[in-house]
Amino acid sequence: MRTPRIVTASAALVASALALAACSSVSAGGTDDSAAPTVTTVTIDTTSMSGANEIAKIGGFFEEEFDALGIEVEYTSLGTSTQMLEGLASRGLDFTDIGYVAVATGGAAGVPITILGQASSGGGDAILVHPGGPTSVEDLAGLTVATSKGSSAWALLIRALDEVGMSTDDIELVDLAPDEAQNAFLTGQIDAWALWVGTKTDAVNDDNSETLVTGDDLGLIPGAILTRSALLDSDTTVVEAFLRARQAAVDWLAEDPAAVAEAIAADRNVDVAVAETFLALSTPVNAPISSEVEDSYQEIADLFYELGEISEVPDIASLIDNELIESIAG
Repeated sequence: MRTPRIVTASAALVASALALAACSSVSAGGTDDSAAPTVTTVTIDTTSMSGANEIAKIGGFFEEEFDALGIEVEYTSLGTSTQMLEGLASRGLDFTDIGYVAVATGGAAGVPITILGQASSGGGDAILVHPGGPTSVEDLAGLTVATSKGSSAWALLIRALDEVGMSTDDIELVDLAPDEAQNAFLTGQIDAWALWVGTKTDAVNDDNSETLVTGDDLGLIPGAILTRSALLDSDTTVVEAFLRARQAAVDWLAEDPAAVAEAIAADRNVDVAVAETFLALSTPVNAPISSEVEDSYQEIADLFYELGEISEVPDIASLIDNELIESIAG
């Protein structure tokens, strides 16, 4: 198998973050998480434009919950699952929504995370090809395929290849950020592109691309809500406030999707139609991890270990804590 694998790099980065956290005398949870202090600030990632965290931010629900506790809210947009895991490991991040593949990579790397619930429906991943190009996954053999390693689209590519008895060893895999991959696709430098379709622009359209496979074809796997395990252990009140704000966001979307789309568009400086597209691709949710979702997470972890993408198999069940979200989301 090809080396180095992305998880090797991620594990090294996360290990560094864990070491820094261990040496630090102050964390977002206080001087010592074991002392169960009350936090004064929480940091929440809002990378996903259509995520419940973004909606709770623009709706003022986080401030409403945390102001009542005397806690300041800070927002960040880290962009990638690897950076989110590093943030959680270093205590620089308290809450985030993350793609399902990061549950496997984070667990394997030993990041001290707890899965609080299901974050999204998990839609929007696809593999695009040029018109007249490959018509089946098997046709990708020997071709150049770009994706952003560590992303759910990367996981889709691995799953699609595995379904037909192939692996990334059978293709020329190129690790590119979405903007770089789009340029490479449009200029013919790559034969296929695995992506979350919300990251492409209108320059990639039905005239110059065709969909080879989507997440729906293989079965959608929801994203996850993560927190630092130490924060959950030290102050459940903070985690409850976070989940209540998310629930208010999900309820607002259900009650008035047009208003939510307009608010997202204003916050992100995009057209309302773009916000509506993102919301349609992957619906934000605030729900417990079902046994079916747990099984899907474990199956991905097992598959990635078998293929050499991660060095250990995490026990997904041990990372899940549904108790708070079950009481809040009903």
